[in-house]
Amino acid sequence: MRALVYPLKHPLRGFVKAPPSKSYTHRALFASLLANGYSRVVNSLVAGDTLATLSTINSFGSVTTLVSTGEYDEVLVRGVGEYVRNPVRIYCRGSGTTLRIATAVAALTEGPTLIYGNESLNRRPVGPLLKALNSLGVRTASINGKPPVIVEGPIKVRDAEVLIDASVSSQFVTALLMIAPVIGLRIKVVGRVKSAPYIDLTLKVLKAFGVSFERVGYREFIVRECRYLPTEFTVPNDYSSASLIMAAAALGGGEVVIEGLDLSDPQGDKEFIKILKEFGAEVRVRGSLVEVVGSESLVGTTVDCSNTPDLVPTIAAVAAHARGVTEVVGADHLVFKESNRLVTLAKNLRALGVEASVTRDGLVIRGGGVRGGVVNSFGDHRVAMSMVVTALRAESPVVIEGIECFTDSYPNFLTDLRSLGALIEVIK
Repeated sequence: MRALVYPLKHPLRGFVKAPPSKSYTHRALFASLLANGYSRVVNSLVAGDTLATLSTINSFGSVTTLVSTGEYDEVLVRGVGEYVRNPVRIYCRGSGTTLRIATAVAALTEGPTLIYGNESLNRRPVGPLLKALNSLGVRTASINGKPPVIVEGPIKVRDAEVLIDASVSSQFVTALLMIAPVIGLRIKVVGRVKSAPYIDLTLKVLKAFGVSFERVGYREFIVRECRYLPTEFTVPNDYSSASLIMAAAALGGGEVVIEGLDLSDPQGDKEFIKILKEFGAEVRVRGSLVEVVGSESLVGTTVDCSNTPDLVPTIAAVAAHARGVTEVVGADHLVFKESNRLVTLAKNLRALGVEASVTRDGLVIRGGGVRGGVVNSFGDHRVAMSMVVTALRAESPVVIEGIECFTDSYPNFLTDLRSLGALIEVIK
């Protein structure tokens, strides 16, 4: 499918509720699997990636019921505790979080498990996690440390120490933390930790499910063998997805309020509020409301995205219209996302007449105006959505090929933008 986005004729105005967090939904569903009894995951995100996790935990033996209340979606999960079933084969669609946590959970089961995804996911690295599992006595196989992978458990050691390199992804740490209560682990992290706030999200979920832990910054985590306790967990709303609406509002010339965001939550992507102010946008926070007033005088800035890689596509959309140069640094790990986001973002921006280049660890974007044209999602939901936002203030219409992937993380994205006044057609 393709989307045709027309330049705005009127300023964007209105209210949008921030969608539930994809990251929290993944973690809460896996924790519910490992709890022995019934858990309820309230305000779950129902999207392509989280449906991959829902299918995966069912393969491991849980029984789930998805309930829509009209106001939100929730998942009732009957977990299996430590009695995880060997599923033999798991297909994770395009979800890296699903694959990496599932790889660790599979190590708890008796016998081999084949874990793989779509073409994009099968390019993403998992080698450091496999190495860590090998050190715990688990046999693994892969081609160059990428999916498909075979994991043959079970882990027989208890209260062991394991090293994990988190310089490519913090998801490797998250995967080990998720199984740590079942076997007891002292996790020592080596290398520069990328996307560190996502580890905080994992720990928040563990704590909610009754798991105690000790930590030394992001360098060491001690989780003694214990039971996950069934619970009701309410998924916080998502700053990553909300950043796209904030960016659209900043470019859209009107006034938009995003509802349901919690500034006290450890999500690293709440940093976008500060970043948008650095671009020169007017942003006001009142309790759980974030109000953004559009501006035509945005200016380029420098942003370190070491801990907030998912913001880079949104930042690129704003930078395309901001006067002067915007430099994104600390984002070399975007090479390993659904697409090589540094390359795909730069290519799309150049197709729209924006000067953009890839650096060793980021992007340099010289903004000030966007022509119309044709761009591609490259099968990457965040690239797709960022191009929609970029197109809102283009000189002429923009076509985005492969738009359908936006449903991987934010199924209501186009609906929410249209409710604010954006004119977007989807052509099958």
